[in-house]
Amino acid sequence: MRKLNNKGMTAVEVLVCFVLLVIIVVSMYTTVSAYKNKQSIESFKEKIFTYKNLLTKDIQDDLIKTGLISVNIVQASSTSELFVVDMMLRDGTTKRLKIVRELASDYDDPVDPAEDQDDNFMISYGSVVNGTEDLIDYPIPDLGYGENANGRKVYDFRINNVDINTDNGILTLYIGFYHPDFGTKYAIDIICPINAAL
Repeated sequence: MRKLNNKGMTAVEVLVCFVLLVIIVVSMYTTVSAYKNKQSIESFKEKIFTYKNLLTKDIQDDLIKTGLISVNIVQASSTSELFVVDMMLRDGTTKRLKIVRELASDYDDPVDPAEDQDDNFMISYGSVVNGTEDLIDYPIPDLGYGENANGRKVYDFRINNVDINTDNGILTLYIGFYHPDFGTKYAIDIICPINAAL
């Protein structure tokens, strides 16, 4: 009868198997991690598009379908933190758009802690009846935040700039957004003639 070879694995063979296993696991981890990051970015983009499209549709439906007669810019300037626009429509209703843009100090900008605040962004839209507001709040999507030197929240997705004007009988409403990963390519941009013939 022949003797069977009952030798076990040598230490070198075990080490080689372990190294190969580690290489496979690390490469799979980086692939899965990259996919997860890409999925998060796509999810953020979807939230931004949904928010932008929902708000734009609500405002444009009123302005285009009902018809815009006149616009009263109650408060808006380049240094303002509150923008309020009243839009009178052909059916006799008044719609109000209110934009709050309060910025915390930047990460490296020293400010008196008593004067500093968290970022605060809100867009509200709805009807005004006899001076009473019936507005729906559209909080901008929360896509993460950091903290400045005073421990105040600085949101990644923020209202970057607001431009409202009625030059040449046309309402131009621009609300620009900023995100460090996406830049400034997202905005609500509405243009509507004032008191145009039906």
